[in-house]
Amino acid sequence: MKKCLIVLFTICFINPLYSIDFEELKNHMLKNSKQLQVKKYDVDISNEDLNIVDSDAYPSLSIGYNIESSESLTDNTNSTSVGDNNLSNDTLKKSYSYLSLNYNLYSFGRLEDKRQNQKHLISASKFEYCLEFKDLSLKLLEHYNNILNNQTKEAYLSKIIEEKNKIYKYKEKLFDSGNITRLDVTKSAIEVADLYSQISDNQKEFKNLLNQIVLITNHPLADKEYFNPLIISTQNLQNEFENSVNAKTLESQIKAKRSEISLYEDDYLPNLNFYSKYDFYGYNKDSYKQSFDEMRANSYKFGLSLSLNIFNGFKTSSQKEKALLQLKQLQTKYDLEKDNFKNKILTINENYKLDKLNLENKSKTLELAFLSETNSSKLKEIGELSQIEMMNSNIEKLYKEIDYKLSEGKLAYEYTKKSILLEDAQCIVP
Repeated sequence: MKKCLIVLFTICFINPLYSIDFEELKNHMLKNSKQLQVKKYDVDISNEDLNIVDSDAYPSLSIGYNIESSESLTDNTNSTSVGDNNLSNDTLKKSYSYLSLNYNLYSFGRLEDKRQNQKHLISASKFEYCLEFKDLSLKLLEHYNNILNNQTKEAYLSKIIEEKNKIYKYKEKLFDSGNITRLDVTKSAIEVADLYSQISDNQKEFKNLLNQIVLITNHPLADKEYFNPLIISTQNLQNEFENSVNAKTLESQIKAKRSEISLYEDDYLPNLNFYSKYDFYGYNKDSYKQSFDEMRANSYKFGLSLSLNIFNGFKTSSQKEKALLQLKQLQTKYDLEKDNFKNKILTINENYKLDKLNLENKSKTLELAFLSETNSSKLKEIGELSQIEMMNSNIEKLYKEIDYKLSEGKLAYEYTKKSILLEDAQCIVP
């Protein structure tokens, strides 16, 4: 068994200059991923929306200037108003300026509710960022694991081809001496060609997987990059859905929806505003400039206004009812996500146990394959086994090694997948 493990952990084609591991790729993804950057902008936008809400707590101050020419077409010198229209009966060049101040004195809790609502939305956008990071990490893990399998197969297939080529050349010698038929030689040639085809397919798949990883991480990788095996940690992983980023995202969305409902209820409350305006006015019969020079303080006004929404065609009540339905939808989604989460963890735990048992069986099988190879060598030395049988025994051992390495990788994959689902506390929005 010791000899078996030494052989398995010795990989001939490793180039340390081009090696990378899964955690490194995750860090590159965290720094460079365009998908994550899009989610980061959502967080920034939510923060700016809070600034917009906070702006309602400040007074608004505006200034304006108008220049106007009026020419009367009647002999009447008085002005009159009809509806919203002011009919001027003078012929003048006019200048008008104003300074206006408006301030919401009291909104009866509306502003505080808006601010609280936006804080929940900011929290939700941060958790959505973490959720995107988790989803991308799982995609990256899947591609990474497939590359590891590809890497393992190519390494051992190269050794198998080497043995198959030896058998083919040996059979050619046997054919030349008349001991076997041409059909036996042709079968060996076909087996070698099939193996070369498998390696070609592996190389094509490797490049496709490499492109997928580059797309996710936005990090360049060399074609000869060696991907280090996944590591199984001894860390204990908790399985509570309530601590997951999925749960926290939905909780923030539910809180935001509840505060949105409160905002619709606030529409039935009054608004108390203070307003003031200072007017400047100047006029001249012939010159705009002269009208501006003659502009003087004309009037000043200030006051309080109290407004209350009595009826708006059931708009507010319909919006509230819609929000209530959306709240129920989010609560149902929370329960659904909880069920899905538990199912995923249960499936991963069961797969891990089965893969662990499978690995133990593969280990025993591989140990027997090494023992068989040793016995074959002894039989070959005493003439009880042919050269071809000896090489076939070695090929069988190599196939068992492939099975063992793939099973070992599957075990690490299931553990890493579970750790990604449960490592939410480590997610921090940059």
